[in-house]
Amino acid sequence: MTGSTRPSADPSGGPPEEVMPPVPEEVVDAVLDDGMHDHVDLIELPEDPDEAMAFLINELLAVREAAGQAEDRWKRSVAEFDNYRKRTARVQQESVARASERVVRQLLPVLDSLDAALVMESPDGSSDGGLRQGMSSTRELLLSTLAREGLEPIEAAGAAFDPTLHEAAQMAEGSGTMVVTAELRRGYLLKGKVVRPSLVAVGYEPASPSEVEAREEDPA
Repeated sequence: MTGSTRPSADPSGGPPEEVMPPVPEEVVDAVLDDGMHDHVDLIELPEDPDEAMAFLINELLAVREAAGQAEDRWKRSVAEFDNYRKRTARVQQESVARASERVVRQLLPVLDSLDAALVMESPDGSSDGGLRQGMSSTRELLLSTLAREGLEPIEAAGAAFDPTLHEAAQMAEGSGTMVVTAELRRGYLLKGKVVRPSLVAVGYEPASPSEVEAREEDPA
């Protein structure tokens, strides 16, 4: 009977021979299928065992080298993608920072107008308390909103003159330490960067007696 696994008798009296079951037709069809057979590479080994061993070792080394090259390419791709991700994030942050700075610069004249209005006296001498209070509240609200974006005023009046923070509009004659005597227009920092220097008047602070003595002792 076809497909039977019953052992057959051996005429020589030896143990019965195992009869293998037939291979299913779907397996045969898969093996003979041209589409699959094209992807199967059969390696023909030399008949000599030493030559076969050497052949297999060379094949193994070639596969190892190919795997190493593939791993290197993968690592380079990962590194390039990581660099691209960091570069994209940096460009995005710089773009947001530029947009924020542009908006802040456009709002600084509004702050200047509110500052000027708050120090200006009414022509008839009245206090205009309600209006002044409203402008002060508006100014504080605007300042607090911009502060959340990183805006902060530059210390000016009474501070030592710093050309990186202050722009001298008036300069008094004299000698000694240069100091800011008046703030003509407030300056601001945006996230630690000068977005607008303070416009100031500059004078000189007289040197202390100890500084004068030190200069006399060391003219150079």
